[in-house]
Amino acid sequence: MELKNKLKELRVTHGMTQEAVAEHLGVSSQTVSKWERGLLSPDITLLPKIALLFKCSIDSLFDMELVWSIEHRREFEAKIHELHAKKDWEGVYQAWIREIELNPDNYGNYPDVMLHVYRKKLYDKDRVKKMISLAEHAEKCCTDDDKRNEIYRIMLQLCSESKDPAIQEKGKYYYKKLPSLRHSRDVYAEFVMDGEEYRAQVLKNIIYMINLVEGSVRQLILPDMPPQEKLFYYKKAVALLETVLDGKYAGFYDPPLISDYEEIAKIYVQLGQTDRAEEYINRILATLEKHMIESEKENKSQILYSTTLRNSVPTEQICKKLLQNMVNIPEFEQFKDKISALKSRYEEYISQTRGEPNAN
Repeated sequence: MELKNKLKELRVTHGMTQEAVAEHLGVSSQTVSKWERGLLSPDITLLPKIALLFKCSIDSLFDMELVWSIEHRREFEAKIHELHAKKDWEGVYQAWIREIELNPDNYGNYPDVMLHVYRKKLYDKDRVKKMISLAEHAEKCCTDDDKRNEIYRIMLQLCSESKDPAIQEKGKYYYKKLPSLRHSRDVYAEFVMDGEEYRAQVLKNIIYMINLVEGSVRQLILPDMPPQEKLFYYKKAVALLETVLDGKYAGFYDPPLISDYEEIAKIYVQLGQTDRAEEYINRILATLEKHMIESEKENKSQILYSTTLRNSVPTEQICKKLLQNMVNIPEFEQFKDKISALKSRYEEYISQTRGEPNAN
């Protein structure tokens, strides 16, 4: 798109008149009119002000992202993968920060670095303050509600881990910024959508709610609960996931299901019901078998894969870690041979598909 058309599109999108744009930039309305007609180009010194006014990058004014973003993104993701392989968590953090500084308007990158800080427990004050500054920038400039809410969700968790009362208060602030369940805009989708668009939104709503409720049910489980009571809640959590799974491949939705199966199996062992425990061990193994069969991967749950949820950590890496942990769980000693056998095949599968060296 030519610059003249881009400027007009941005002005109209932001509901501004030529006079309003001119006032913000310190030029005449006639000058803005000439820009939009292609009779004059903005002075280069005005480009940062124009980008700030319309909350976009300078590159986007000239559609430069289309030229370099695909190749750049491929190289960047390869670098992140290499740093993860080395477990260079500081390197991963710095790489994400540089990427954001290079293109601060790509708000989709913000949750990735925030999740990295949260998951790797990089809770030092400077890093947390850096994350807060990114969140504040996104709050002011990001026009995508979904991206802002994703940032709020991660930040409330991150800030809650701090020992600093001021940062803990920020966590409460981000919690309040999220739309409440009762007043969520998704409830009113039928008023603004119809046909396939509405149906797609309803499917997304279902899995968002399943995700939320499954996590909430597990939060009701307390360490000092009697085993039977824990079993009750874990089975309810499993039932929620199994409803939308329908026995099909779930990809990155599998780890929470496998974790719940694992907890149920442990409780049954503790209760002396090894047959029931083995039933859930077999469910775990059957679930992971689907990951190694290409035809099974095509047989996906329509509801699950209607969403835009994603996991920045490859599913196979999460499941590999779960298997490694299961081998060392005392309650599973009697099932160790079958777990170890699948673990070896699963790791071999990962090494072949991702070109990674096998740990064994």
